[in-house]
Amino acid sequence: MKEEEKKVVWWAVASLLLFLIVNWLMVLPVMKLHQTAQVSEAIQVTYIAIIFYAATIILALLKVRISYYLLAAVVAIYTVGFVGMIVTMLNGSGANIIIRVLMVVIAGLGIFVNIYWFIIAYRMRVVLQKGHREKQAEKLRDFKK
Repeated sequence: MKEEEKKVVWWAVASLLLFLIVNWLMVLPVMKLHQTAQVSEAIQVTYIAIIFYAATIILALLKVRISYYLLAAVVAIYTVGFVGMIVTMLNGSGANIIIRVLMVVIAGLGIFVNIYWFIIAYRMRVVLQKGHREKQAEKLRDFKK
């Protein structure tokens, strides 16, 4: 696995961990959500997030070409989840301002990590395409000999 691919996978794992942290923090009574989040819902969301991330990361490790596009879709979905958590903390929470700001900052960090993931995934794609083009040119040169 190339260094670029390792970075993309590592940042995807970081994205998942941040999402799970925020998801479980939202269940705490101190958040004073107008519509309280249930532990059973948090468990379901945890399982689904782990399955989505794990499946796409495993496909990436197996060198399935479409895997990074699927992982991009997963990261995009969970970016929207972070935005939803921010909106919930701003509009649907009766917690004190310090807790609300802290949650917004953590979810904002999750959004930042996801945006950074897209940047390094794009860089990885450029590097991999360059390598692929070089291999094709070498094959063409060998074919002409």
